Amino acid sequence: MPPIITRKMDTFRTFYDFSELKDYIKTKEPGLSIGLVPTMGALHKGHLSLVNKATKENDLVVVTIFVNPKQFNNLVDLEKYPRTIEKDIITLSKHKNLLICIPDENAVYPKNDPYTSIELGSLNEVLEGKYRPGHFNGVAHVVHNFFHFIEPTRAYFGLKDYQQFAVIKKMTEQCNLKVKLIGCETIRNKGGLALSSRNQNLNIKQLQDALIIIDTLNFVKENQERWDVLKLKENATRYFDRSSLKLEYLGIVHSDTFEEIEVVGSNAVCCISAYCNGVRLIDNIIL
Repeated sequence: MPPIITRKMDTFRTFYDFSELKDYIKTKEPGLSIGLVPTMGALHKGHLSLVNKATKENDLVVVTIFVNPKQFNNLVDLEKYPRTIEKDIITLSKHKNLLICIPDENAVYPKNDPYTSIELGSLNEVLEGKYRPGHFNGVAHVVHNFFHFIEPTRAYFGLKDYQQFAVIKKMTEQCNLKVKLIGCETIRNKGGLALSSRNQNLNIKQLQDALIIIDTLNFVKENQERWDVLKLKENATRYFDRSSLKLEYLGIVHSDTFEEIEVVGSNAVCCISAYCNGVRLIDNIIL
């Protein structure tokens, strides 16, 4: 694959409306590539890895910060979600050729909403879809509207939210949107815990306790050929018997369709959701 050539600029601005953002982009030379990094703020090194990759591969990068109410089926969870807008802007100000968009709900979901509901099938019925009803409908809706209003060339997503990435791919295909989706490796701390904005709500001991998630995932990967899926899941969930975390689900499914499988093959992923002191954490590992 040939290297991506970008035009270097010295641009950093913050916008609070899509029309202002689009008007500004129009003042630049035509044909610029635009990379989009959608976030809900409370930025960490995982988000910044997406920004860094997008910056290398595009002329301009747009980072959205919007805590999307439509993807929360639990209002308490929505209220507890960390919000650090001022800190996020300072963090992003270190980057060049970057535009921040911080829209409100009326901008994202206008009266003449461009979104048409799509059929998510089994993706909406298992794992995250099962335990967070309506969540993926909200994800598909907000990402579709970002794509519609910003018209990015490429969009970047962390694969910690593996099922979410599958939903976005399906939405993009069904809506025939011309944007290239880039799934990026999960960034972890030194112990192996996947970085998450929700980690900010955990103390040092809880962060240590949460390592049981990656320990369990590694156990599944190391023993995938030893047992069938039912036995593998049974043995893996025992890790949580001696943990302070409450396991919500451990699923081993086809990595594309998310349908249940009986034997681990070449297209499988193990996904976990667990609560640590009331904070919901998710992670996965490709098998």
